[in-house]
Amino acid sequence: METDRYAAKMKKIGILGGTFDPVHNAHLDLAQAALDQYGLDVVLFVPTGMPVRKLGKTQAGAQDRLSMLRAACENKEGFEVSSMEVDRPGVTYTIDTLRELKALYRNESRLYLILGEDTATDLATWKDARELAALAGVLYAKRPGGSRESRLPEGFTCSELLMEVCDISSSGVRELLQKGSDVSNFVPTRVSDYIEEHGLYGRS
Repeated sequence: METDRYAAKMKKIGILGGTFDPVHNAHLDLAQAALDQYGLDVVLFVPTGMPVRKLGKTQAGAQDRLSMLRAACENKEGFEVSSMEVDRPGVTYTIDTLRELKALYRNESRLYLILGEDTATDLATWKDARELAALAGVLYAKRPGGSRESRLPEGFTCSELLMEVCDISSSGVRELLQKGSDVSNFVPTRVSDYIEEHGLYGRS
């Protein structure tokens, strides 16, 4: 696992999880905002293997999603990709990932989940939410169409990431790809090249 070589020195670790089906520029902008605004040592991109909330809904396989992330993060300082959820058998739960990372990076490290506000408001429904709140802080960003009345869950330490609201989604990118449209403004060139080379999302 790529994260092993950082275990001895990392102190503030951001975790950006998701299906990344595919990874797009808004994901990268979110990670960069967390690095810059909260002085993180690294942002770990953690693609889900078998996501509990999207079972049967991912279009690209786990290894393709992992490879696209590696392509997107190559040569970007402070960005790392972890295969821990892809490697883990069975359904993926965030609490298991946090426990594994806490053991790997030792107790003095601080973990931060990086989320969109819509996801952050739902944290209380996640598996072992109380323990999750104890293990990690939350860095969240506003999402397009978000409600001003959105309430963040009690018990979690939440801090807002100040950044321009970006209306890019993986589903929107997939739709454009399936129509044969150009997505160069929405995904890194290396990711677009990978999609074309491997015929993902209707590309041939």
